[in-house]
Amino acid sequence: MEIAKLLRDVAVTEAKLTNEHVTGITSDTRRVQGGEMLICIRGLHHDGHQYSSDGVKKGAAVVLAETKEGLPEGTDYILTPDTRLAEALIWNNRYDRPAEGMRKIGITGTGGKTSTAYLLRDLLKAGGYRPGMLTTIRTMADTEEISIPAGGSSVADAAGAMTTPDPEYFYGAVSRMRERGCDTLVYEASSHALALHKTDAIRPETALFTNLSPEHMDYHGTMEAYLEAKSRLFSMAKTGIVNADDPYTGRLMAAAPECRYVTCTTDPGKFVQCDTAVMRYVSHGTAGISFLYCGKDAIFRIRTPLVGRYSMSNAMLAVCCALQMGVDPLTVREAMYNVSPPEGRMQMVDTEKEIPFSVFIDYAHTPASLEQVLLAARELRPAKLTVVFGCGGDRDREKRPAMGEIAGRYADKVILTDDNPRNEDPGKILADILAGMEKTPPAAVIPDRREAIRQAIREAEAGEMIFLCGKGHETYEIRSGIRTPFDEAAVVREAVYRYF
Repeated sequence: MEIAKLLRDVAVTEAKLTNEHVTGITSDTRRVQGGEMLICIRGLHHDGHQYSSDGVKKGAAVVLAETKEGLPEGTDYILTPDTRLAEALIWNNRYDRPAEGMRKIGITGTGGKTSTAYLLRDLLKAGGYRPGMLTTIRTMADTEEISIPAGGSSVADAAGAMTTPDPEYFYGAVSRMRERGCDTLVYEASSHALALHKTDAIRPETALFTNLSPEHMDYHGTMEAYLEAKSRLFSMAKTGIVNADDPYTGRLMAAAPECRYVTCTTDPGKFVQCDTAVMRYVSHGTAGISFLYCGKDAIFRIRTPLVGRYSMSNAMLAVCCALQMGVDPLTVREAMYNVSPPEGRMQMVDTEKEIPFSVFIDYAHTPASLEQVLLAARELRPAKLTVVFGCGGDRDREKRPAMGEIAGRYADKVILTDDNPRNEDPGKILADILAGMEKTPPAAVIPDRREAIRQAIREAEAGEMIFLCGKGHETYEIRSGIRTPFDEAAVVREAVYRYF
């Protein structure tokens, strides 16, 4: 690899180079191979600059860093003000700028990113596009699934899928999409990725904003910093399609005023001041929902198998974007009738056996998403509503009592259990959740998630709906830094066969 090519658009403040080529790129000193470029990244727990000398000893041909302090004498180096930004640009150059020529759509927000991405992918395919899609659940190059190694992280301390992979994997996946003939890129842009410049090497044509509620406060610290990270996507985009019902939308738009905005609402009272509105919502129970879409260029009724009022907001953004990209309204209407939710989003488990109750899996792991899911569940009018959930370890403690209060308010029965405790004491996590349930009926506490699911199914009554929240598409559990297989759908089926 030619170093000069890799450094295109990278701000270089100083350099000492005796070679013109490197054999590869890495940001992990543990993986350094002879002749590679080592990029020193300042991480959340470790600073790669502290280990640069180890990388040189292992054979790194050149070190890209923010300072040359600590480098062995005679080391080839390149200095840049921000190695995270440089890393994105370098990997993009490594793959010959794969997104050039594609139409690019980035989706951000606290909740709804994955569902909106899946909907938009289906609408664009129906309209004749060949979209590539990069989401928390899966990455697709047209119809081919792309495997993202190591959960999408080059240097992660713990295993687990990332919403937006590190540049090494992100631009590699986009390159595979180009090879498959994709003409459009639909990707989730997490607040971490935006704050850390992971996707800065590409500029989206369109950015979508779903909503904002407290999440990742352990990283961002404040809602203002969280919002600022999200707004970076819109400072790079030409057009922003935003959910005007969210209280943070106005502030997001003000933070990136150079973007042209299309405002969307589900509130009939905002019909006049917004560009697009959806109204006349009807729930058809487990058969889905319908609503009227009213845009400047098209008005038509949509029927979809998605359930819950919050699904209308996700659909609103996806439909608006597809129409903006020239997909015919009749095509959109027909495609919406045939969409299905992504894995782990209001997903009914196929128990392979007839039972008088139903079990759903959902990724809801924030107060706002848990409330949305339980409200949607209430719309389905179950004879009884049971929720099984926990909270992740080493993450926002503040949200735990709020989620306990919400579960107690909407569910008839709550079973608290573990959910990726990571390196934190599971008992303390459960105690934090219980602190928010002082005004609601006592919850059952069963730390073993497998046993918690078994008990919920063992005690299920006719007409009951059981919602397993928090893990969604995940098929693993992380405990004490160790990731072990855990497939909730399989656990459900095993319990059904055991007790029914």
